[in-house]
This record gives sequence, C-alpha cells and structure tokens, in this order.
Amino acid sequence: MQEMDQLVGKRIKTRRQALGMTQTELATAIDVRFQQVQKYENGQNRVAASRLWQISQAMNVPVSYFFEDSPETPQPFENTGVAPRKKRELIDLFTALSAPQQTAVLSFLRSVSD
Repeated sequence: MQEMDQLVGKRIKTRRQALGMTQTELATAIDVRFQQVQKYENGQNRVAASRLWQISQAMNVPVSYFFEDSPETPQPFENTGVAPRKKRELIDLFTALSAPQQTAVLSFLRSVSD
C-alpha cells in the first residue's frame, strides 16, 4: 500500500487510542467489523472518502486531521520552533481529557507561562 494509506491508518489508530476507544467501538460507530478497522490502521486497506468522513465524525476531528503529518500538507501551525508532531500529540492528549481536566491543564499552563 502507499505511504499515504499507512499515514491515514496510523492517524486513525493514534486518535482512537487517545480517545480510549477500542477497535470494536470504532467499528460499531462506522458500521464495519473490527477486522476492517485493523486493516485501515495497518494501511492494508484504503479508507474511502465517505468512510473517512464517518471515522472523523466518530472521533470528533475534521477529515484534515488524518493528513496533517503528510509532507505534502501544509502545517496549520505557525512556525514556533515546536515540531508539528509534538503539537499534534499535545492536541490529541488534551482533547482526550474531560472538561474539568482540560480546565486544570489550561490553568497550569497559564500559571507557568506568566
């Protein structure tokens, strides 16, 4: 399979794990069997555009999320000297937190940035 299929699969897996979602839960949400999710995540099977849209809805991210680490895709972040993958990891981890946890993290970050 092509590099892009593997990238999309890796992003699906990363987001799913950040959400604490099982392959079975994702499969149920997008109406496929968990084996199909495994194949998407391993890059063995390509994800059709309509299926990728379903996955993005189930994982509460825009479709563009799955392409953000692609060398062909311009990075949405300004050049701050922080690697895009680290920024993406921070965003993934932050969005997986509960609302009270997010508030606590923001409060901490504000206190150390002052």
